[in-house]
Amino acid sequence: MLHIKARHSGTLTAILLAIITFVLAGLRTDALDPEAWQVVLYGWQETLDAIAFADAWPLSPLFIWTGIVICLSQSASLSGLNLAIFSLSRLHLETAAEKGDRNARRVLALRRNSNFTLTAILWGNVSVNVLLTLLADSVLFGLSAFFFSTVVITLFGEIVPQAYFSRHALRVAGFLTPLLRFYQVLLWPLAWPSGKLLDAWIGQEGIPWLREHEVHQLLELHAREIDTEISQVEATGAINFLKLDDIPVSQEGEPLDPRSVINLPFRDGRPVFPTLQRNADDPFLQKVAASGKKWVVLVDDRGEPRRILSAPTFLRRALFGATPFDPQSLCHHPLVVFDSTRPLGQVLHRLTVRSEKPGDDVIDEDLILVWEDNQRRIITGSDLLGRLLRKIAQPAPPLKT
Repeated sequence: MLHIKARHSGTLTAILLAIITFVLAGLRTDALDPEAWQVVLYGWQETLDAIAFADAWPLSPLFIWTGIVICLSQSASLSGLNLAIFSLSRLHLETAAEKGDRNARRVLALRRNSNFTLTAILWGNVSVNVLLTLLADSVLFGLSAFFFSTVVITLFGEIVPQAYFSRHALRVAGFLTPLLRFYQVLLWPLAWPSGKLLDAWIGQEGIPWLREHEVHQLLELHAREIDTEISQVEATGAINFLKLDDIPVSQEGEPLDPRSVINLPFRDGRPVFPTLQRNADDPFLQKVAASGKKWVVLVDDRGEPRRILSAPTFLRRALFGATPFDPQSLCHHPLVVFDSTRPLGQVLHRLTVRSEKPGDDVIDEDLILVWEDNQRRIITGSDLLGRLLRKIAQPAPPLKT
């Protein structure tokens, strides 16, 4: 028969009784009643006084080594959980939980009270390691006990589980969540106040949202690697799209030619076109063709832009069309921006799509006018597409005329 020394048995028993007493007391008594707690603490103190004078506790070697194995497994589990739970990004957990991942939901529930989870793991790990040392000291002596405790705890209680848990963090952490819940209940008298203290000191954990430049760098890293699902074209296009909110509308599109602005009367919100002679000498047709630009802006009597006319299509219909045509069908509703410093990203959501059938995503109103007294610009869908395809489309020299 082997024996645990009296001082060790007293320490071990004190730890266990402290945990069990406070848990049972919290469940069976009113936590706000001081007299109830005095009775509990008085009975606990009498038990400890009686145990402290015991000479020895006879235990069989099989029981002790079984306890060592159990403590070692708990030490490994708690040490690995500490790494696995807190190595997972909160943002990754939120994303995986939204997709229905059960393990992610379990771990996310623990991370939402991260300080309580952390203190429960640490209190449990320290208690188990102390108990493991006491048990090893009962069957080994001197340096052998020291080296056994140090090597075994370090190798099998820290290095091996943390290495494995770090590679399978989400799966293992989700599987061992019930074990951690057990320790949270068992160590609640110690872990809960410690967690609240950390909440008051350093605050609760938030979601570490990525900044825009971090997203850029992340996409660039994915684009450089060949074994990722994000190709270089996808990454470059996403980066170009993210830059839209940093570009003012004054830096996109082309300056508006003053000759491409034509004044017309408006009635009931529609421009009133003059009667056309449908030949090259027609004054209105000459105005439309004067600038040589694709788009002509129609303004009302107050000088406000109301419509944009496709000049090539209008001239072709007027000069070469065999049948009468309605100029109204060639007019577009522009998106007018009166502040040239407004970011382009704040304007795009105002573009309009009128779907005529399912899957029709063609933007009908894709013309943006920057309309200020000292600066007037027109931004077309081609300009926006060119911005999004920068560093994707292959550059070529200009065509020779």
